[in-house]
Amino acid sequence: MSGKRDRGRIISIVLMSVLTVILVPILVINLTLIIKGSMGGIAPPDIFGVAPLSVASGSMDGDREDSFPQGSLIFISILSDEEKQNLSEGDIVTYYIEEEGIYVTHRITSVSRSDGVITSLITRGDANTSSEVVTLSSVVGKYLWHIAGLGDFAMFLQTPAGILVFVGIPVIAFIAYDVIRITLYNRKLAERDESVKALAEKDEEIARLKALVEERETSEGDNNPPDGQN
Repeated sequence: MSGKRDRGRIISIVLMSVLTVILVPILVINLTLIIKGSMGGIAPPDIFGVAPLSVASGSMDGDREDSFPQGSLIFISILSDEEKQNLSEGDIVTYYIEEEGIYVTHRITSVSRSDGVITSLITRGDANTSSEVVTLSSVVGKYLWHIAGLGDFAMFLQTPAGILVFVGIPVIAFIAYDVIRITLYNRKLAERDESVKALAEKDEEIARLKALVEERETSEGDNNPPDGQN
């Protein structure tokens, strides 16, 4: 019984550790992004200066090493005004189109300067044939890396339904498992107690019967006269 109880505790600890390591960071990151996203500004919500974005189009799908397909999750480094002055042709930048309320991530094809200061950029998606003029003030970040196929999933995680599915349900499942485990353990304890009680009652009954037999034998011995005595 002790061995089974110890194994149950070990399983519970392992499950809790896995849930903590995987789900708690996801929950913290999602809540941070949601809170920062509600604070306004043109820059996307970030964690330590790095912002994740879901790619909704195939404009950057190409054969270049840093191209990425539709449905990818990209990570961009949020740029300060000083860092924007270090941008150059070939860099991939994310800029905000205020009229449409969307972010676009395209490659810089040329840089426009005035008195040595960058004022605007010419960008084009790797899969596009047309270019766009982008003001430096609308640029929010520089592309770092991507994970193909994870964009839609990552965005779903930031919704209430996503948080419920990937955080709430596993936590509820663990709680349910622990409740079931404790219930089964308590049931086994109750069954053991019943068995011990039944054995104790049986021993008491045997002892009582034995005492009756001994008492009867003693009584019969006292009532029988010795040989030769009337």
